[in-house]
Amino acid sequence: MEINRRTLLVGGAGLAALPCLAGAVMAEGVAKSEMPKQGIILTAMVKAKPGQEEAVKEVLLELVEPTRKEPGCLGYNLHQSKSDKAQFMFYEQWASKEAIDAHGKMPYMKALGGKLKDKTEKSGGGVVFYELLK
Repeated sequence: MEINRRTLLVGGAGLAALPCLAGAVMAEGVAKSEMPKQGIILTAMVKAKPGQEEAVKEVLLELVEPTRKEPGCLGYNLHQSKSDKAQFMFYEQWASKEAIDAHGKMPYMKALGGKLKDKTEKSGGGVVFYELLK
C-alpha cells in the first residue's frame, strides 16, 4: 500500500475526530444523568496574579479529591484556560443548597482564603449560579 499525502491527511483527520466523538459520547451521558430538582450548578472563577499561576493551580487542585467525596457533590471539575493560564474555573454540580452550604464549612474550604492570599486578582473571579433547563 502506497502512503501519499492524501492518505495521511484523511487518516489524520479521522484520528483527530476521535477525541471529539469521545467527548460527544461523554457529554451525552452527562446530559442523561439525573439532576435533582433542588440541585445547584455553578461556576467559580479564580484569576491568579502574574507569576502565581502554578502556586494557585496547586492550591486549587488540593480541593478536588476531598470535595468529590462530600455528600451531595455530583460533580466538581477544575479547568484552566488554554488562552490565559492565570484563569481557573470550577464547574460544580450539587444535590442541594444544604450540600453546598456544608461544602463551604469544610476545613479545606475555610483554609482556602489564607492559602490564596496575595496570589489572586480581585477582579476576574466570582461565582455564577445556573438553572438546568433541559
